[in-house]
Amino acid sequence: MNPRVLISCQNLGYATPSDSGIPAGKKWDIRKLNLELHAGERACFHFQNEEQKQVLWRLFQQKLKPKTGSFQISGNTHLHTDNSFWEGTDKKASLKENMKSKLFSTRPWFGGQRKNLDTLMDRLGLTGQIPHLQVQELKPEHAKRFWVLMLVAANTKVVLIDRLFSQLDEISLPFFQEWQDGFPGILIMFGEHPEYLKAVNSRVMEKHRSLKPLFNSIISFSADGVAKKVETEN
Repeated sequence: MNPRVLISCQNLGYATPSDSGIPAGKKWDIRKLNLELHAGERACFHFQNEEQKQVLWRLFQQKLKPKTGSFQISGNTHLHTDNSFWEGTDKKASLKENMKSKLFSTRPWFGGQRKNLDTLMDRLGLTGQIPHLQVQELKPEHAKRFWVLMLVAANTKVVLIDRLFSQLDEISLPFFQEWQDGFPGILIMFGEHPEYLKAVNSRVMEKHRSLKPLFNSIISFSADGVAKKVETEN
C-alpha cells in the first residue's frame, strides 16, 4: 500500500455466510467497494439499511473478514469509533480523571494550533465543578459535550462517526465543525445524518462564507450491496 494511503479498500465485499457458503443469487451486504483515503480526507457512506452499515462498521474495525477483496490500514495508524470513546470511559471517575488517559493529548490540535484542554473545556461550557464530577453524575448536555471533547483530544489518525452527530447542540456543533475543518487525520461518516448536514449548511450561510466540500468521497450502496461513488458538490 502506498505509504501516503492510510486506508485502502480493494473490491471489498461481504455477505452473511450460510451453511453452504454464499449461494448464487444471494444478496450481498457490501460488495465492489474500492476506496483509498489519505490523511486529511473526509468520506461518507450512504446505506440502504442498518445491516449494511453494521457490516461495513465491523469490516473497518477488522471484526469481520471480507468475503472478497481486501481492507488494509497503515501499520502505524490508530482507528477509533465515536462509540469507543464513550464506552471506554470510567463512569465513576471524574471528567478530568478520564482525560488523563494516554489515549488523549494534553494539548490537542484545534483550529490550526495546539490548545490546552482547559481552554477547550471552557469553549464547551465544561467549567466550575463540572470537570470534577463523576461522569455518571453529569447532566445529559454536559455528558454529550464531554463525548465531543474526548473525540477532539484523542490521539488518533482515523475516526469512524455515527451516533455522535445526533448529540451535537448549539455549543458543540460549531466547536466540532471548527475541529473537523483542521483535523489532519481521516473522518468517516456512517450514514447520511441530514439534520447534522442541515445545521452545518445553515451555519455556513449565516456566516456568508464558503467551505471546502465536506467530503472528498461519498459512497452509496445499492440494495444488493454494490458500492458507487457519488459526485461531491463544491
